[in-house]
Amino acid sequence: MIELTLEECKKISLDILIDIAGFCDRHDLTYFLSVGTLLGAVRHQGYIPWDDDIDIMMPRPDYIRLLNEYDGPYKILKPSAGLLYYAKAYDPKTVKYEADTDYKKNKPIGVDIDIFPLDGIVNDQKVIDKLYKKECFLEMLLRLSNQPIFLRKNPLKAIFRIIPRIIGSKNLVRMIEKNAMTYDYDKSDYVIRMRWSPNGFTGALPKEVYEKAEGQFEGHTFCIPKGYDAFLTAFFGDYMTIPEEEDRVTHSFKCYRIEE
Repeated sequence: MIELTLEECKKISLDILIDIAGFCDRHDLTYFLSVGTLLGAVRHQGYIPWDDDIDIMMPRPDYIRLLNEYDGPYKILKPSAGLLYYAKAYDPKTVKYEADTDYKKNKPIGVDIDIFPLDGIVNDQKVIDKLYKKECFLEMLLRLSNQPIFLRKNPLKAIFRIIPRIIGSKNLVRMIEKNAMTYDYDKSDYVIRMRWSPNGFTGALPKEVYEKAEGQFEGHTFCIPKGYDAFLTAFFGDYMTIPEEEDRVTHSFKCYRIEE
């Protein structure tokens, strides 16, 4: 295998995004750039200079259709595989090794983009907090179920990590999805993206925030939420201010191209 540079990985991720976005456009599926990718489009018109991944989000009904209908050159890692509670589209001609993943238990995938579902919710903070706390707990168990167990280094910690493996990662994913889909997306006036953010929980946003608009990312036009300001403010706070260097989040991974 040939190790890929960070710039090569970013180019492959962009190619995946272009393909997935094109599929969505051709099949009348709604998607939006999300989180750091959306922030990059708004603030930098491309990747945030220190960022290295791509995120999109989709209404749950469109998300399910993409997972079931996509037939392009890339592969879809579905939540049903038990590795993650969201989906990834990845390049099968590459291999990606990320920190804190047990590759004795899980086969590595390739350079990828993250695909998150958007779900319906009620505008009731008590309900939201309850669902969010449950999601965080289940996500922690899922993450532990896919991490190595170092019995000799820390026996007590290792025993705690055994519990999620007994429950099973696939069962944990089903529990996370059931929790997230408590409210039907099509019947809801508010939408939520159940996921941790640097600014705390993003909360519920009116569905009109997610009307379609266009944004530029690395010289290409993609869909962004019309209410991107509300989304980014909820997620990051003062998102137009460049963070201090020590607060700039990057990811730890190594990628390789498979030689044919």
